[in-house]
Amino acid sequence: MKRLRLDRLFLSLLAALVIGAVPALAAASSSDVPWQTGIRAVGNGATIEPAVNDVTGTQTFLITPNHSPFWDASQHPPGTPVPANLLKTSAPLYLVTYPMASTVDATAPLNCYTEGAFDPTGKLPYNCDHAQIPGVKGHDHLVGVPGTQSAGGDFNVAWHVLATFFTPQGMHDGAMNTRILTLKQLTAAQAAGDVTGFVDTGIYFDCSVVSSPVYLNGTPLHFPPFPS
Repeated sequence: MKRLRLDRLFLSLLAALVIGAVPALAAASSSDVPWQTGIRAVGNGATIEPAVNDVTGTQTFLITPNHSPFWDASQHPPGTPVPANLLKTSAPLYLVTYPMASTVDATAPLNCYTEGAFDPTGKLPYNCDHAQIPGVKGHDHLVGVPGTQSAGGDFNVAWHVLATFFTPQGMHDGAMNTRILTLKQLTAAQAAGDVTGFVDTGIYFDCSVVSSPVYLNGTPLHFPPFPS
């Protein structure tokens, strides 16, 4: 997952009237291990993190080389067009965020936790270096995987990050406490008004698929909170 600085992401999402990215790509289903959380490093200069197969709702893992291609619209003058090759070849990565009050992770952890980014006591979890957003507990990465022919199974080398957030309605009616694990569930929640439409982060990056043993053999990474 490529690193997103809070200032860039926060400003871009404020412009979209929500507050509001992300990694490497997805592998074959890894239901052979309990749900994992957080970024891990491997010795060959890459990071790995959990993700979710957006067709089956099962766990998978994504790897991003430290210096892989990365394009961020916020790093270019306003109006700069996205490179044509990215528009033609990228597949969507859906970043589903959950508010602090959500109990969605009561039985299994989220792919990433970022709430500790704003906690100087160091008591709140913080195991991802991206999408650190005030009021957000953490997020999942929903992606298509190779070989999937069903709707939502879009797969490619380049990924385009689209974020979503629970609306006031979704927080009030308790929808935020039901984990969204497939694109079908996500679009249904959007249609019900519980989740926002897709927020284009302007982020494109490359990543690859790895198995659960690669992730489990990595070194868990930890991050300090932002200065208060």
